[in-house]
Order: sequence, then C-alpha cells, then structure tokens
Amino acid sequence: MTAKLIDFKREGWRDAAKTLRKIADDLDAGVHPECTVGALTIIGPKGQVTVFGLGPKCDDLQCLGAMRLVEQKLIDVLLDIED
Repeated sequence: MTAKLIDFKREGWRDAAKTLRKIADDLDAGVHPECTVGALTIIGPKGQVTVFGLGPKCDDLQCLGAMRLVEQKLIDVLLDIED
C-alpha cells in the first residue's frame, strides 16, 4: 500500500471549508484516486476533537489504520526518508 502526501499551498490551506471543497472537487475530477477509506480529524479552538470516517470500505479499524499510515508518512517526510 502506498500513501500520497498532498502539499497544500500556503495561500489556501488555512481556510478549512475551502480546502475541503477543493479536495471534493479534485476527487470528482479524478485528480486523486477514488476514496475507499478516508479519515478526517478536526480540532476546534477549545481542543474539541471530531473524527469523520468516509468511503465505502471505511469502519473504525480502517480509519485507525489510515491515521497510523498517515502518521508514519508524515514522520518519513519530516525526517526526509524516501519510499
């Protein structure tokens, strides 16, 4: 399994709703592969955590797995480790 890290340009990623709409538009346009499992975490200003699982194969375990894969990918990017 491979993961693709999407780099959001600084001028647009701070607006969460606009960024989510862009991701949805890109999915509809085929820019990204079809989403079978997705996990989205939102942290509010007072530390409120909301997690969304999405996709036809998504369940609690799949969401957890997706988050762990992303965690490792981010660590690899921070440490400049290539696939």
